[in-house]
Amino acid sequence: MARRKPLGREATHMKKFSDVLQRTITLAKAAYQARITGAKADDSPLVASGSPSAVKLQTAEERALWEFLSGLSAPEVYLLTAVMYLGRGDFGPKDLPAQYEEVREAFGGQEWAARQMFDKMSLAEYLEQGSAKLARSRLDVDKLLKS
Repeated sequence: MARRKPLGREATHMKKFSDVLQRTITLAKAAYQARITGAKADDSPLVASGSPSAVKLQTAEERALWEFLSGLSAPEVYLLTAVMYLGRGDFGPKDLPAQYEEVREAFGGQEWAARQMFDKMSLAEYLEQGSAKLARSRLDVDKLLKS
C-alpha cells in the first residue's frame, strides 16, 4: 500500500505568498464544490492533532484544504486570514499591514486562524476578491510577507 504524502507539506516548498494564495483558492473552491454537491465522504480518520478543536472533515477535498492550511507557516496563515477579511470588505488594501498584525495578535495561534478560514464556505470568493483588491491597489503581497 502506497503511503500518502501529506498535502500540507507542499506549502513549505512554495517560495512566494502569491503562490500560497492561489493554491488556497484552488483548494477552497474544490472543498466548496464537494460540500454543496455532497461528494463521497472521506473515510480516513480525522486529522486534528494539536488543533484548538476537532476539525470534522467530510470529503477528501476538505481534507486537502485543511492539511494545506495547517501546513503553512504562521505568517502565511495570518496574511491569508487578513486577505480573506480584505475580500470580505472589512477594510481597504492600504490597511492590510495593520490588519495582519491585528490578526496575528487576535488569534494567538496559527491553528485558530487556519480553522477560521477553513470554516468559511465563501473562503475562495473572499480570497479572490481580496487578491483583486490588492492587484488594483498595486500592493505586492510577496513583499509584504518578507517585511
